[in-house]
Amino acid sequence: MTYLINSLNRAVFVLAVTVLLSACAGQTPPQKPLRVAAVQIEAEGTRVLLDALQWSCVVENGSGQLNYEYLVRRAGIASRIYEGPVAEFRWTPKQAGAYQLKVIVRDSTDRQAESSWSAVYNFSAPVSESGLYAVWPIENLSANAAPLGKIREMLVTKLRNSGLAVLEDERMEDFMRDARIRYVGGLDPQTARQLADELGVAGVILTSLETWHERGIPRVSLLSRLVVNAELPEVAWIDSIGLNGDDHTGLLGLGRITDPRQLAATAVEQLVGSLLATLQGVAPGYRHSVDAGQLQLVDSSQYKRLGYQADVKKTHRPRTYFRDQQFDPTREYRVAIVPFLNINARKDSGKIVALHLLQQLQRYENIRVYEPGVIRDVLLSYRMIMQAGPSLAAADILASDTILGADLIMSGKVFDFQDGIGETRVDFSTQVFSGGRREVIWTSHSYAGGDDGVYFFDIGKIASTHDLLRPMAQAVVRLLED
Repeated sequence: MTYLINSLNRAVFVLAVTVLLSACAGQTPPQKPLRVAAVQIEAEGTRVLLDALQWSCVVENGSGQLNYEYLVRRAGIASRIYEGPVAEFRWTPKQAGAYQLKVIVRDSTDRQAESSWSAVYNFSAPVSESGLYAVWPIENLSANAAPLGKIREMLVTKLRNSGLAVLEDERMEDFMRDARIRYVGGLDPQTARQLADELGVAGVILTSLETWHERGIPRVSLLSRLVVNAELPEVAWIDSIGLNGDDHTGLLGLGRITDPRQLAATAVEQLVGSLLATLQGVAPGYRHSVDAGQLQLVDSSQYKRLGYQADVKKTHRPRTYFRDQQFDPTREYRVAIVPFLNINARKDSGKIVALHLLQQLQRYENIRVYEPGVIRDVLLSYRMIMQAGPSLAAADILASDTILGADLIMSGKVFDFQDGIGETRVDFSTQVFSGGRREVIWTSHSYAGGDDGVYFFDIGKIASTHDLLRPMAQAVVRLLED
């Protein structure tokens, strides 16, 4: 009897094991979790615009095609700088500051893994305060005779008094004569290399006189930028100042300024202060925040002190505009601004509008704008003549990876530009090509007058074209990037 019971138990056990194995037949073992095994980061240097961070990501247990998302955090704001199938990535910061990096990986089964934030990598300005600067002769875009030499002398003196080393005038004049330089509105790659190799110049300060009025109430407007002598000259800083003699008249008009040279000295002082803020790494900048899902201002404590942005009103916004739905404003872009075409507008108004747009684009950390001198050099070398505005041929040249590699090409037309005493008015259009897609991804038309929306006693009237154009350019770029 005992033998029979034991045999029965064994049979039941074998049957149970057989059923269990049958139930498990056809099931795959559980997958190991997707994991970011390692993120290797190598810093090539510590200067923005010139040095880069090289990333390499190693992933374990991924299935199918992997998608990598690279994030960078500065001043507590995280931004996405790349998303795609590349496991190795090279990135160059644009603004000075402390950066941390992070990688998020997804596989074809929609599993996700992410690394922790990396150690802090500190980047400084591309040119230190102890570097050698060349101050280019001032370009006159004002359509009026002006004491350009005196204004440049003010700028050089203020830079030196601020502790910056400036190339001596005699050496600069000798260099310009030997190199046969006539155009002072931009810096081409060959001239940049010569300045660096022969004179040890690390950066060039280019200044354009936008407005100069001596009669009646004086007006002065200056646009200035710092171009770094890299392999391809790079805009590191740009700002503009517009001043009127009656900006701060005070009681009984005692604060009215009648000497335009006094306005120029004040403008130069403010420009140098803005430049120093950039060299010290405290200049504001816009970042596309991944967490907030919107543009955020970094280093906002400097916003008001530097007069960072203009007061944009409804009348300053484009009257018509279009942005392609496929355009992603959060991506990183290299932007080339080609010369704007003057249509019944005064001489050099196209250059002025383009410089204002460059200034506004420079505020965004995901946008790198080519130095205008580089664009001019490329177009001249290919004998591109744009009598009717930009063409696909010009866009193809600027977007070619073997020539410039621009992602976006901005152009436009200026229809009206009145900056004389009396009515102030600006009328211009913009157009942006996608270099890779060969399509227009943005168009806009802006026009406004200084007395728009003004009804009583000229309260709120904008007397300066500079003060009118600046918020108009800001509104265009904000709609493109928002």
